[in-house]
Amino acid sequence: MPRSRPVSRAAADPVGELVDRLERAVVASPRRRAELAREVEGDLREAVADRVVAGAAEPAAAAAVVAEFGDPRAIAAELSRELLAAHGRRFAPLAALAAVALLAAWFAGMTSLAAVPGFGVPVEAGWMLRVSRALDVAGPFVAAAALAGWVALRRADSLAALVAVAALQLAFAVALVAGAIAMVGAVAVPPAGVGLLVALVALTLTLGGALAAAAAALLVRWGAVRLAPRRALG
Repeated sequence: MPRSRPVSRAAADPVGELVDRLERAVVASPRRRAELAREVEGDLREAVADRVVAGAAEPAAAAAVVAEFGDPRAIAAELSRELLAAHGRRFAPLAALAAVALLAAWFAGMTSLAAVPGFGVPVEAGWMLRVSRALDVAGPFVAAAALAGWVALRRADSLAALVAVAALQLAFAVALVAGAIAMVGAVAVPPAGVGLLVALVALTLTLGGALAAAAAALLVRWGAVRLAPRRALG
C-alpha cells in the first residue's frame, strides 16, 4: 500500500509558519519575541476568522491573510529596529545618570583622599594624573552625549545616535574600571584612606562594569539587527 506524503507545516498552517519565521528573525530577548509572536498570531488568526465568517474557506482565508501580511524578512527587520530604539530610549538616560554618578564619586573620593596625610601619587605613576584629568573632561561630554542621543531617539528613533552613545559609554566605563584597578596596584594609601579607596573602587567596578556590559550588549544587539533580514531566510 503506497504511503501518503506528509503535509508540510506551511500547507497545514500558513499562519503558524509565518509567525514562526517572524519570531526567529526578530532580534530581541526570548521573552519579548514570544510576546510579539503571540500578538501577531492573535491578529492574524482574528483576520482569518473574519474571512471565514464572511464565507471564505479557512485554507483560502489563511493563505490570503498571510499574503497580505507581507515579507516577513522586511517586517522582522523593521520590528527589530523599533524594539532596539525603544531599548535605547531607556538606556540613554540611565547611562547619562551612571556617568554623572561615577564622575561625582571619583571627584568626591579623590578630594577626600588628597586630604589624607601621606597620600600621593608616585612619580612613576604620573600617567594616572593625566588620565584622571582627561576623564574629568571626557565625563561631562559623555553624559551630555547620552542625553543628546536620548533626544534624537525620542524624536527620530536614530540608531546612529544610539550606537554613538553606547560606544562612548563603553569606552568611558572601561577607562574608569581600568583606572580604578591600576590605582589599587600603583598608589600607596595610608591606613586612614584605605576604606575610602576600597569603597570608591568597589563602586567603580560595580557601576562601571554594569555600564560597560550594558553598552557592549547594546552594540552586539545593534550588529544583530543589521543582519536581521538574513535570519528570516532559514
